[in-house]
Amino acid sequence: MINVIFDMDGTLIDSANAIVCAVNEIRSDLNLSPLDRNFILQTINTPNQNYAKILYGLDKYSHTSFKEGYEKYFLKHYDKSVVLFDGVLKVLDFCKKNDCYLAIATNAPQESLVPILKKHNILSYFDKILGVSFGIEAKPDPMMLKLIIDEAKYKKSVFIGDSLKDRLCAKNANVDYIHISWQQKISQEDEANDEKSLIAKIEQIMKG
Repeated sequence: MINVIFDMDGTLIDSANAIVCAVNEIRSDLNLSPLDRNFILQTINTPNQNYAKILYGLDKYSHTSFKEGYEKYFLKHYDKSVVLFDGVLKVLDFCKKNDCYLAIATNAPQESLVPILKKHNILSYFDKILGVSFGIEAKPDPMMLKLIIDEAKYKKSVFIGDSLKDRLCAKNANVDYIHISWQQKISQEDEANDEKSLIAKIEQIMKG
């Protein structure tokens, strides 16, 4: 069997609307005009950006995650509008049935993870959840993946994500990668776009 490590936002949880609303509420409180939805999502999924400058107009900002320091905004909108992607439970059930070690590696703040996963009734699936906190670097730094793999059950691992940050993180950690783009057209060999294609790719790695 294998270790299956998931990103959270955009991979397990459809949080795009919540993130856009939170960023624009922060901007409103800073007396800034709202940003376009696609611009916000493209910005947060692109590594090595000055997120504070781009999203909030701030020159001095010590955090690597665009959420740190503004957690209350994101938690508020998560509570209102976040849902699981259709098919996520089937994928998690498949992994559990096959005795996979399951983990989450996300750029969301560590302290926010348990409430979010509990709300969607998926916390119990995971053996390890790891987010950004003091001393834990955000993706695409491979630190999170390496920490999880060091204590995981099996030698072989796969990381499942939805962004360039995730793809680079897997590459930096030298880990197999599956890119999930729910209901979008598949354009690369490592991509899946629904639970059937995702499960098939996980099975392929199990057998490989």
